[in-house]
Amino acid sequence: MPRRPSLSLPLAAAVLATAVALPPRSSGDDREIPPPYAPLEYLVGSWKGQGVSREDPALRVRGWTETHAWAWSFVDGKPAGMTVKLEGSKLLKSGVLSYDEARRKYVLKAEPASDGAGPGPITYEGTLDGTGKLLTLDRAGVAAGRPAERLTLRANSNYVRYTLASERRAAKAGAFTRSIEVGLTKEGETFAAGSDAAEAPKCIVTGGAATQTLSYQGRTFPICCSGCRDEFLESPEKYLKKLAAAPAPGGAGAAKKEKKPAPKRSRDDDPFAGDVSGPKG
Repeated sequence: MPRRPSLSLPLAAAVLATAVALPPRSSGDDREIPPPYAPLEYLVGSWKGQGVSREDPALRVRGWTETHAWAWSFVDGKPAGMTVKLEGSKLLKSGVLSYDEARRKYVLKAEPASDGAGPGPITYEGTLDGTGKLLTLDRAGVAAGRPAERLTLRANSNYVRYTLASERRAAKAGAFTRSIEVGLTKEGETFAAGSDAAEAPKCIVTGGAATQTLSYQGRTFPICCSGCRDEFLESPEKYLKKLAAAPAPGGAGAAKKEKKPAPKRSRDDDPFAGDVSGPKG
């Protein structure tokens, strides 16, 4: 079963985001995902989960339901960033994640969930840690005297859950304290329990795990997100040719895949293991 390799490179290489824990992919595919986005490819798709407040006692237990939809954005037919739409969130309505090559930083330009965050979009900037699983984004342009703000996104061991958290720091030298946590499970995962990932259909555009389909000229094709749907419909012949040129599954050139046991989970790795219900079929 293909798996995301663990990171063994120095931290400097992780900052470059060129070789950190990659989502599963088949040998021989020809995806053109820019290296900085490869560690975050697992986000693409739909997620459902539970948010809790660490500041409001009334919401610490009851919480609320959120859904997140991540998708690729394309420039000249190639993935060039990611978009996200959030429903039910108390943090954000939507956002666009890009990568600043010159500064080697990820940039999230987001629309806040309420007007309390100020007019217009807000910007967060940051980097991945050495594991490639934790993305830390600090809010830019915070006025003097206001608490510093931070968002973190952390994947669990098998990349079918992630945690979005909001943190604040009142004093410049103080520690960040968590105000909101949202634990989400990916919808449509066929190998969440550790079955062979090769069984999952592959997106016709990026080659990633597909959880949706689209119809074109009487045929049905697997896709991973709304961004890939739009890209396919803009240049369908390009992807039909790519599909026709791809080797048939199980053909002479296909590599034999070894089944491996599912990765073990722990509460340290998946803090919402007992708090978040998985998606209901």
